[in-house]
Amino acid sequence: REAGRRTYIPVMSGENKLSWQVKDLIPNSEYYFRVKAVNKVGGGEYLELRNPIIAEDPKQPPDPPVDLEVHNPTAKSVTLTWKPPLFDGGSKIMGYIIEKLAKGKERWERCNDYLVPLLTYPVKGLEEGKEYQFRVRAENAAGISEPSRITPFVKAVDPIEAPKVFLAANLQSGLEVKRGDEIILEAHISGSPYPSITWLRNDEVVKPEEIKKRVTTYTRKKKGEAAEEEPFQLSLPERMSIDNHKEGESILSIRDSIRADHGTFTIKVENDHGVAKASCEVNVLDTPGPPVNFVFEDVRKNSVICKWEPPLDDGGSEILNYVLEKKDNTKAEMGWVTVSSTLRHCKFHVTKLIEGKEYLFRVFAENRVGSGPPCVSKPMTAKDPFSPPDPPNKPDVQDVTSNSMVVKWNEPKDNGSPIIGYWIEKREINSTHWARVNRNLVNALEIKAEGLLEGLTYIFRVCAENAAGPGKFSPPSDPKTAQDPIIVPGPPSCPEVKDKTKSSVALAWKPPQKDGGSPIKGYIVEVQDEGSTDWKKVNEGDKLFPTCECVIPNLKELRKYRFRVKAVNAAGESEPSPATSEIPVQDILEEPEIFLDIGAQDFLSCRAGTTIKIPAVIKGRPIPKTFWEFEGKAKTTAKVEATDTRSVIIIPECNRSHSGRYSITAKNKAGQKTVHVRVNVLDVPGPPKDLKVSDITRGSCKLSWKMPDDDGGDRIRGYVIEKRTIDGKAWTKVNANCGSTSFVVPDLISGQEYFFRVRAENRFGVGPPAETIQRTTARDPIHPPDPPIKLKIGLVTKNTVSLTWKPPKNDGGAPVTHYNVE
Repeated sequence: REAGRRTYIPVMSGENKLSWQVKDLIPNSEYYFRVKAVNKVGGGEYLELRNPIIAEDPKQPPDPPVDLEVHNPTAKSVTLTWKPPLFDGGSKIMGYIIEKLAKGKERWERCNDYLVPLLTYPVKGLEEGKEYQFRVRAENAAGISEPSRITPFVKAVDPIEAPKVFLAANLQSGLEVKRGDEIILEAHISGSPYPSITWLRNDEVVKPEEIKKRVTTYTRKKKGEAAEEEPFQLSLPERMSIDNHKEGESILSIRDSIRADHGTFTIKVENDHGVAKASCEVNVLDTPGPPVNFVFEDVRKNSVICKWEPPLDDGGSEILNYVLEKKDNTKAEMGWVTVSSTLRHCKFHVTKLIEGKEYLFRVFAENRVGSGPPCVSKPMTAKDPFSPPDPPNKPDVQDVTSNSMVVKWNEPKDNGSPIIGYWIEKREINSTHWARVNRNLVNALEIKAEGLLEGLTYIFRVCAENAAGPGKFSPPSDPKTAQDPIIVPGPPSCPEVKDKTKSSVALAWKPPQKDGGSPIKGYIVEVQDEGSTDWKKVNEGDKLFPTCECVIPNLKELRKYRFRVKAVNAAGESEPSPATSEIPVQDILEEPEIFLDIGAQDFLSCRAGTTIKIPAVIKGRPIPKTFWEFEGKAKTTAKVEATDTRSVIIIPECNRSHSGRYSITAKNKAGQKTVHVRVNVLDVPGPPKDLKVSDITRGSCKLSWKMPDDDGGDRIRGYVIEKRTIDGKAWTKVNANCGSTSFVVPDLISGQEYFFRVRAENRFGVGPPAETIQRTTARDPIHPPDPPIKLKIGLVTKNTVSLTWKPPKNDGGAPVTHYNVE
């Protein structure tokens, strides 16, 4: 029971044990307990506690701390870390006690005056060079734990560490600022002992500027006295400073940066164990300096080429373009005029200058910050350094035609500037007006003047031009009249043999490339006999061949001849063409060739009742003889229309019997050729075969048949089945599209007699029928009856017996007429 209650609550009953663990108590509450023994007779008296028990965990000092470690030893201190005890003794850990033991001493000394609440503690006040061991105790409300594991001896000396330095993250790829902005370079440093720090710029040590001082005055007025001025010194901070006050960090700063501050800044740190460096490229953006070495090239009376070199300092940014300006130096009141403000290169051709004037030029460089100071040129006067060329000599006119002439001349003196071309002028002899022949300068020493009028007389003159301009014209040429010269034509091409027979040769050739200035009147053909060196004319000059082909008759068979051709115009006969090789005179043999109409190649299909036409084109020399065959035999019923080059076989109103292979044969001395064409005449199919009736009942029967011998040249799509009664005349369709070769005819009238017929169908229609010859009666088939049943013996005498039975279950389809008894 709880101490504040009187009622006991059972916690165990009936167990034969001398101890029991009571659970589910309320922490920090007071309880009384009692126990009694029980036997068969009953329970005895209770044994009760005199004093109450408080429900609480037992308390004891904690276990010692674990994993004690020493970190960062120096000459004066170390840092200890540990982990809490595995068991806190049932009470919260209030803190830790740290103890040290110097080597050679026996007594442990406490390091902390107050309990350390954390799991780390810096032990200070060590003597440099001595060795120490350390341990830690935990404390709770019940007391102080045993000490932790003792550390090995640790010597109080500064650690050895080579120096390290690295720049801030924003400086890793360099620093770029505009002029006037502040430059801040921050570096992080480590090393033991702590290293010395040196900043360098372009490998030279950076020394901050001395503190500048200047004297100024201020007004001081004392009470009752007149105001007076008193000098004092005002200190101005240096523009560059280096801050090394914070350990592990060094900052170099430059205020009001100027272009000269750009360069490579390096921080160098050094101690007894090494040297480390880190560098940063600092770019101070400013306008570029002035371009340099401004010079003039190719000075002319109205133009000049200005040339310069880039600035020595681009201001830390790429030169984007140059601005070129000019000024009339003869007029003081005239200002600068922009020539171009978008120049990408250091060269520009200035035009539209006024001859004789003196000019000044200046050029600015621009980057993304702005324009820098200009570079000003020396004065320049616009004038040519040379004069126009001398006139050429008198031109010579050649190759005169009805509409053109070729004018030639010699190169004159250029007077200091290379000649860039020539101007040519023409004039009719009866006119005073000179007209330009060329629209653009001619670089050659000749020109073909075209577009002249036939029959007119012309003279020509020429002038040369250089950088100073055109010079004077030459003396005029001798007069020439525009007319074509007439000469004999060039030779035709070598004749080619187009055809020949046993007594003639057909020739053809191409006309000459030049007609000699007169139309070709015709051609003369010459022949040379085999074994002879003489050439004989086939035709005379009054019987010219008008075209580029002819037939040479009356030649001797198997003799060999050579031929050549001459062209004739008003000036006479041309040189002969190249001669042919020796040509034997004989018939040309060509094996027969047969070309069928493209619609009848290899296979031809047509509908029954139409007309079949198979045309063939015949070739061959001599002309072949032709004949047609059908399935290897002469076709007498067909009509054949034939010429020397064509043969057509015609079959009007064709039927299925005309289906088969047709052959045409052409034959001559050179050989024989046969071509085949398979013809398929399409028609309705023939009648089915072997129509039979089976499986007859009073309501149906089965029809079966075989496919027709002739499908009409097309696939059988189905069969049409019809029936007719014996006394009827009309046929009735039973199935209009039966897909197989058998069919069960339904819906017959019992006892009625029928005829049946079947017709095959393809895409061209329904063919003739196959009919049943014998009538078919619709009735069930008759079979022998089943045996009688339930045979019994009745009255028996000495010579008789009485028998009884019942009829069979199935009479076989017909009434039982009698019984046989055995």
